[in-house]
Amino acid sequence: MMTLPAIALPVRDGLPSLHLPVLASTAACGFPSPAEDFFREEDRLDLNAKLVPNPPATFLVQADCGGSMADFGILDGDLLVVDRSISPRPGHTVVALWEGGFVCKKLYIRNNCIMVLASGSGYPSIIVPEDVELEIWGVVRSSITQHL
Repeated sequence: MMTLPAIALPVRDGLPSLHLPVLASTAACGFPSPAEDFFREEDRLDLNAKLVPNPPATFLVQADCGGSMADFGILDGDLLVVDRSISPRPGHTVVALWEGGFVCKKLYIRNNCIMVLASGSGYPSIIVPEDVELEIWGVVRSSITQHL
């Protein structure tokens, strides 16, 4: 078993850096080449910098989508990394306050109407009436699926 060297954790914007090793190749669904070097010391990734480039504007929320966002890559129980500093645009996945509850949907604007879309055909799109406020809390930067 390969052991990796211990690393110092410098602090960035109040968050410690967490540099993890990155495989030197992609993870194919076939068999890896036995000739490849698996880890290179210079290929390390700081997950905080990658997932949270703007810590003061970022929050986390667990997805409770019931499958409505699965075709967009968000599964029930995923941890969503939401960035409030990104201006929401059509096509972004957003977390919004809608009629007293939070929803995670794709944002679209058609014919001057704001729409939020789910991914599955069994889930209706919501056309936001002009007299109802939809408050966008942030844009989903990434989602984290836990497999264990």
